Amino acid sequence: MKARKYQEAAVSNQQIQKVKVKRLAHVGLWTSDISAQARFYCQVLGLGLRLPLNEDTEQDVDLEGSDAFLALGNEHHSLALYNDTRSTTGNGRRPVQLSPLHHIAFAVDTDAELAALAARLQMYGLQLTLSPRDGDAQEGDTLWFQDPDDNHIEILVAPEGWSARPASGGRSGSGPRPQALQHIALRTRRLEAMVEFYTEALGFDISDWMLRECAWLRCNSNHHALVIMQGQPGIEHIGYTIANGEELLHWADRLCQRRVPILWGPGRHGAGNDLFVRFTDADEQHIELSADLQQYYDHDVTSPPRLWHTRSMALNLWGVMPNWVREEVEV
Repeated sequence: MKARKYQEAAVSNQQIQKVKVKRLAHVGLWTSDISAQARFYCQVLGLGLRLPLNEDTEQDVDLEGSDAFLALGNEHHSLALYNDTRSTTGNGRRPVQLSPLHHIAFAVDTDAELAALAARLQMYGLQLTLSPRDGDAQEGDTLWFQDPDDNHIEILVAPEGWSARPASGGRSGSGPRPQALQHIALRTRRLEAMVEFYTEALGFDISDWMLRECAWLRCNSNHHALVIMQGQPGIEHIGYTIANGEELLHWADRLCQRRVPILWGPGRHGAGNDLFVRFTDADEQHIELSADLQQYYDHDVTSPPRLWHTRSMALNLWGVMPNWVREEVEV
């Protein structure tokens, strides 16, 4: 195993101030039915199932009780599914409502950037741990900590050759697939604290604001890799990139053929200006396909965030707002 001993690296103050995460690497989800979830992402979205070393790809894989890792490109995985054995027993009459989020992983480019980010997070007062990379321990250790909502965050160094080309070394999904994991949207009761954490500690920039309700944050040229929304803590949706509006219509047809109901769209977000369609996976977790997301090329300058005053315009310029959207964003 390649150990990453960030504590021993010499890090300058300039490196600490300038370092930021570079991309959303993957999302980990809890599920009580890994087989059904893996089947959905392989058969409907076309993700490839990563198999254990020396596994016969021609044989059916028994996922019962095991974790599953699914890929879109040459990354080891963009989605991880974990067997949910958490207790839902509470002290009162109502069962505990548990978030389906296992963790979020962001990537930096080098070991030096990981060391600088670790130093920055320690200055921020966070408790850090270094643990084997989930699903791919041979690639070395990764950094773990928690955000203000106690969501588990992983920071990893992107392996060489990481791209959105079709996955190899695993069982491929059928049909078309998205180009990449694009963003995750989280709900929180502490909107300002969460925005401050991700901008100050991890180096995100604010692309758009809907005050007291929502913030869109970027860490590269994409308009957002993270959306933070006011509401009951948990995942609001997970977004994937597709090529263009024409492909979005093909996806709508594909979802219909697969008998996957479209919950929202096709539409166009005001914040991000992207075309989108929304549906749910096997666990009723909201999934969004996004085309033509706004790009930023402000590596040497700062673009001020745009401020939205009208919810309907920020969320859908075409005006259609499902009832569940209005309910979720209530403060």
